[in-house]
Amino acid sequence: MKIRNKRIWSVALAGGMLGLAACGGGSKGTQDVGNSPSSTGSTSRAFYARAVDGYLAGATVYVDQNENGKLDAFEPRALTDSDGYFSYNHSTNTDYCASGGLSQFCLRGAIAANTEVLIRVTGGYDTVTQLPFKGVLSLRSSQLGRDDLRLVTPVTSLVADSSSGVDAKVQALIAAGLLPSGGSLNDDLLNADMASQMSRAQLSAIISRVVGEIGYRSLGQSVFDDVHGQAWAAAYIAQAAKLIEGANAGGSFESVLSSYDDLKDIARRSIYLALNPGQTVPSSYVLPNESGFEPLLEFTAGLVSLNEQILAAQQAVFTQSDLQAILRLQAVAAERALANPYDPELDDLADWVRNQLAQGNGLGSDFSALGGDDIDLSTLIAANFDFDPNSNSISASATIPALAAQTFAALVNTSFGVSVNEWDEQGAAVFFVSGTNGARSGDIDVCVRYRGNDGDFDTTSSTDPNGALLVGGRWSLLDDHTLTLSIDVAGGVRSLLLRSVGASGLDRNYRFDFGKDLSEWSGSAPAAFTTGSVPATDAACKAALIERFGSMT
Repeated sequence: MKIRNKRIWSVALAGGMLGLAACGGGSKGTQDVGNSPSSTGSTSRAFYARAVDGYLAGATVYVDQNENGKLDAFEPRALTDSDGYFSYNHSTNTDYCASGGLSQFCLRGAIAANTEVLIRVTGGYDTVTQLPFKGVLSLRSSQLGRDDLRLVTPVTSLVADSSSGVDAKVQALIAAGLLPSGGSLNDDLLNADMASQMSRAQLSAIISRVVGEIGYRSLGQSVFDDVHGQAWAAAYIAQAAKLIEGANAGGSFESVLSSYDDLKDIARRSIYLALNPGQTVPSSYVLPNESGFEPLLEFTAGLVSLNEQILAAQQAVFTQSDLQAILRLQAVAAERALANPYDPELDDLADWVRNQLAQGNGLGSDFSALGGDDIDLSTLIAANFDFDPNSNSISASATIPALAAQTFAALVNTSFGVSVNEWDEQGAAVFFVSGTNGARSGDIDVCVRYRGNDGDFDTTSSTDPNGALLVGGRWSLLDDHTLTLSIDVAGGVRSLLLRSVGASGLDRNYRFDFGKDLSEWSGSAPAAFTTGSVPATDAACKAALIERFGSMT
């Protein structure tokens, strides 16, 4: 099926934004992350796992005790670390729940041992695409001890909210091609030898978001609000369970999910069951406003078909770079469609992929290069980027210059500043990075002032546009040009991402998720700071920012 016209690269992720609004992940406000009051005491229990969609850094993870798909005030919550772990990092053998550990990464609750719980993960950053994660992942399990190494993935999400038995669901996932033969829900599909399963798992997440968008378009805002608190709205990933339940027994991923009619039936069943939990779907039930969601279904069918062409063309063993390239391609397509459903470049993007596959060397040299460590996907997502179907240099357009790619290679005990001055956001920040020599994580102090048109994290006031805050937190490196931050502010912890993407002498261009997703900031390269130079008060921060960046008006 050729992807062509009719908005078929459509708003695939809009349903995810609706879901995040219910979870508190749709705004840039702070989250109260850590052990909730009900989590303290001798009966508290720690929950250990790893979030994978790419590994999710700085994501909010919580125990959905009332299973309403929302993060409620009484529910235990924490953050994932830079490797996607919470409570215990198996790669570094770090126990965040031990005495003196980093409690912001410890998920603990007053829940009896061996009790089955529902874990949700939302927000943060996908370490493969290095883009903000706008979805919701789920895991239902009683085996969440430190040595169990459970994973929270798009595949576990297919099962978490399903009424079917786990064993039957796993067999259905294997038959559909989302799990390998003999696989389990705890397989880490980011391994290169499971590339086909990971690509399909990511697509299943996109498809479930499409179902959420269909509900929004078909039922209207007023009706949608009525089901907003249910798992279908807030944890929309759960609807991907219907992808398998609605399929013919033993149907493969492509044979079911590249069919417009089958996808329409999945959407019809999903929306009806969201509005009428526990009831049987009448064969006569028809969603209203079919023309409003037809392009979404065509987009989904076309994307599944293109994905299967990609997998079929790769005859040799997948490399990790190949897998990352495929996942990044899907992310670029979805993000562009979210910004503009009528984007004319999306047809060219699909044709570029086909031309790459036609080279006869697997993914094609240019496509495969998108999986490199120095790729900035934001360039390809930008509205003004031109996808030439006949080009063999698309990846070069997204490659970060070598100097910028090494910006954070020696970050410990350095300081650097960044600023933005656009019509919808103005801000500046100075970072003071601490730690032991050679460390890839440590403590950080930040002087910051900011005001944006969405009102989040406004450090200024109507009488003092230069109002600033001194905040502290933790830093971790994803690589030598990507820094993740967990900043303590307003009684909670906020996750941020900062990427170096350009360089000219000692000047740097950054993408910073502060007021909105990865906006353009300018600044300096890190340089050593002297002992005692870190401002100690908000007033000192204000003076330091005015001295470095001037006054805001």
